[in-house]
Amino acid sequence: MFGKYVLTLGLTVTAAAAFGGWFGSAASAAPAPRVAHPAVFNRTSASEAPQLGAAVNDVMLAKAGPRYVRTLLAHYRSITPEWEMEMSQLEPTRGHFTFGQADGIVAFARRHNMPVRGHTLVWDQMIPSWVLHGDWTRAQLENVLHTYITTVVSHYRGKVEEWDVVNEPLTTDGHMRQSIWERVIGPDYVALAFRWAHAADPNARLFLNEYGAEWNDPKEHALFQLVSGLESAGVPLGGVGFQAHLLLNAHPPQAELTGVLRQFAALGLRLEITELDVRAGGSAPLARRMAEEAAIYKTVAASCAAVRACARVTTWGISDAATWIGTANRPLPFDTHYQPKPAWYALRAGLTPRG
Repeated sequence: MFGKYVLTLGLTVTAAAAFGGWFGSAASAAPAPRVAHPAVFNRTSASEAPQLGAAVNDVMLAKAGPRYVRTLLAHYRSITPEWEMEMSQLEPTRGHFTFGQADGIVAFARRHNMPVRGHTLVWDQMIPSWVLHGDWTRAQLENVLHTYITTVVSHYRGKVEEWDVVNEPLTTDGHMRQSIWERVIGPDYVALAFRWAHAADPNARLFLNEYGAEWNDPKEHALFQLVSGLESAGVPLGGVGFQAHLLLNAHPPQAELTGVLRQFAALGLRLEITELDVRAGGSAPLARRMAEEAAIYKTVAASCAAVRACARVTTWGISDAATWIGTANRPLPFDTHYQPKPAWYALRAGLTPRG
């Protein structure tokens, strides 16, 4: 996620050569073979629409009532747990794993034959205090992260089809984010995390997930270099997620977003829009804001539909009644009464490929 969690510290990594150092000794390992992902939805033709998914949370599933569940099941085909698979939730104290909330979401998804996107294994946020305040050597923190990834991915092996392995490794201007993982382990924590996740479940598709990379700008260029470097090093990266937390006055034109997706598609990776919402608060007339929001939803959906490698669009929630950025922002396709907004119809129209 983005917004209040954004940090801006980093180490400058502007040249392609600089990215080679991110992989350290991991780059010298034997390249991992490409693996098939039969359980994961893939678009088989340019005329097939991308799948539509939603982020959910256990509170809404348990307490929001039948309208929430009916809307989810009627219109969405996959689920991303909103926070239940974060490290602070799964390992709040060292060696003590609490899978109950996440297990509940996975069980719901399996009952309804909905694929699950695991979110997220490694992030600079939602880290338990015992990790943040530990006095770690590199070897010690590597062991902590290795154990955590292996335990979590193994627990959900065969149940979670894909993972956001590393979330938001870059700052807004394309520098390496100075998370605890980067500071103590070093930049090659990214490659290590993917290798450990792949070892725990070789059939899961593994994603690097990033915000603010939907424009043709320095951050997108840095992300492309990072992803290219991981690929060249044989790291088992299967996909790239573009979060798309957008604003009425800050969103990419369709041609620009489509171009970004095509650039990454050329690497042979699966692409997804992973956390789509549009902040539509403000003092302008509501009808105008809803029309502008709808146009952005259509732009994002149409950009994904235009690129065959882009297989899914996930909205970060369902209804304005429950959103991480507040009801007043009206960011989601259904209103507070679970009625479809103009954004919903625009999203569906944009997802329908032409030809």
